[in-house]
Amino acid sequence: MKIWYQSASAYRFEPVWDEYGETLQAQCKKIANPGTEVFVTGIPVMVRDVENWRHLQYLQNIQILKNMREAQAQGFDAFVIGCTLDVGLFEGRGMLDIPVIGISESSFHLAMQLGRKFAIVTSSSAFPEVYAEQATRYGVAARFIDKPYIVNASEEEIARALVNAGPMMERFKLQSQRAIDDGASVIIPAPTFLSALATRVGLTELNGAVILDTVSIALKQAEMMVDLNQIGIRPSRQIGVFCKPESGFEHDSMQRLSREFKIVP
Repeated sequence: MKIWYQSASAYRFEPVWDEYGETLQAQCKKIANPGTEVFVTGIPVMVRDVENWRHLQYLQNIQILKNMREAQAQGFDAFVIGCTLDVGLFEGRGMLDIPVIGISESSFHLAMQLGRKFAIVTSSSAFPEVYAEQATRYGVAARFIDKPYIVNASEEEIARALVNAGPMMERFKLQSQRAIDDGASVIIPAPTFLSALATRVGLTELNGAVILDTVSIALKQAEMMVDLNQIGIRPSRQIGVFCKPESGFEHDSMQRLSREFKIVP
């Protein structure tokens, strides 16, 4: 089994992300089933703090859609979106024949199996609004504590904290405790940088609340979906949001769109 893990960082393209990308790679290798190969990569052009600007997200996301098509063309069995914005999740499921996994969607649904209420501890004031929208979209809003629990830090600060995690983790624990006091029994660290940091220091529990390892959850979901796919359990391709166009129509449309967007491998 081959799984493509897509980070929204600039891992493999900017040296500042080397430690983070290698951490993801090691984490995936550690928890993957025997025989599962995981390829971790980022994107060539990363817009800093992109969660603040929807139009820049849209343009940046073209890189991930392109990589989705590349992954399928190279024979990968599943594609994991390792960005908590779940960029291109529905688009990818309607475009590819292989499973496409969103790290937030997977974590939200597992959180409801592990506790009654869940909260998200994040790193930017822009994220709580995004995650509240996701909770509604994924049908879990009734179990989501929609309050801001923020460890103010840039992506680079969190990535560099992999070398010295102590101070950042103390700030994370402080915000997590606030969420626990508000009734959360499951804490989701997001974006993925925070989850990788918590996993790096072995933080899986805080005063009775579960701290989710979102990277491992997404990878395990991908492995399961590949197994289910092999026994015939697949997304609906004729009804609803994951409908797949006829191959001739899709090919012609993609060729014309590629004049503006570099989405054809």
